[in-house]
Amino acid sequence: MVDTEEQQVERIKEFWKEHGKGIVAGAVIGFGLFYGWRFYDQHTMEQQQLASAKYEQLTTALSEGSENALVEAQSFVSDNSDNTYAHLVALQLAKEAVSKDDLATAVTSLQLVVDNAEDNNIKALASIRLARVLVAQDQADIALELVRGSYPEAYQGYAAEIEGDILADKGQNEDARAAYQRALEADESLTPALQMKINSLAKS
Repeated sequence: MVDTEEQQVERIKEFWKEHGKGIVAGAVIGFGLFYGWRFYDQHTMEQQQLASAKYEQLTTALSEGSENALVEAQSFVSDNSDNTYAHLVALQLAKEAVSKDDLATAVTSLQLVVDNAEDNNIKALASIRLARVLVAQDQADIALELVRGSYPEAYQGYAAEIEGDILADKGQNEDARAAYQRALEADESLTPALQMKINSLAKS
């Protein structure tokens, strides 16, 4: 069974929470052993630990709707654009921004992740969410180009469904039907909603 978007992002968060420090530690230690840069080793570990602690603080503040949480999260994400913890904060920041109808902030946050994330799953999730926000901003053509990119298998169904939604809204029913069919083939969990969309196209 394919996980939902929210389940996938929670899996990513849990993975980095449990293993992020170990991954970074392994990379830093290996680098340090090879080059003998003890200072780099210590400095990088300290920075990563600070980023981890800030991630915990900001995601909690965002979920609780704390005052100035959005501003603090934006600053953290902007100052740490190449850090995975910042990318996870950016996903949460975008979600909260959308709930407040602040689509511009959501776009900025998600675009930063798309442009900088090295983790393909995080990048894909940000791309899917960015496409949806762009559609809400009446920027369907940009969103269409985005969802037609390359995605990991777990996200191909979501991308194809958004493509179908955009094409259907444009009145391109045959192309929309083909996109929905690709979505069905990629992710069976989307079947009920997609079948309704396909049936709707058949009646139009």
